[in-house]
Amino acid sequence: MKKKVLGLVGNLEIDLQEKDDIMLLDLSGQIDSFTSEEIKKLIEAHMAKGHFKVIVDLNNVTYLDSAGLSTLINFKMKLFKQGGNLRLVGLKGKAKEVFELAHLLDMFEICDTREKAFEDF
Repeated sequence: MKKKVLGLVGNLEIDLQEKDDIMLLDLSGQIDSFTSEEIKKLIEAHMAKGHFKVIVDLNNVTYLDSAGLSTLINFKMKLFKQGGNLRLVGLKGKAKEVFELAHLLDMFEICDTREKAFEDF
C-alpha cells in the first residue's frame, strides 16, 4: 500500500509492505506531528492483528521532529512489551542528528539494510 500524507512542513510518502508477521514502513519525506499520526494508525492496525514486529526504513526521511521521534519511541516500547520489536533502517542525515541529540541511538536496533533487519527477526 502506498500513501501520501500532508504534514506541517512537507509531505510524507508511506510505502507499507507486510511479509509474514513483519511490517515494513518505507518512509520518504518529512515526519512531523501530522504525518506521525498516520504512522501511529498503521502500526496500531498491525498490532491489532496480533503482529508485533515492525521495520521502519528512514533512508529517504529529510525531516524528523519531536512528535515523530516520540511516535517511534512509544511504539518501540509497546511492541517490546508484546514480545516484538521496532527496528530502524537507514538512519542518517537530519533524522540521525535528532536521535543523537536526544541520546537515543542505543535504544533502537539500527540495521544497515532491510535484508539485515528482516534476517534478525
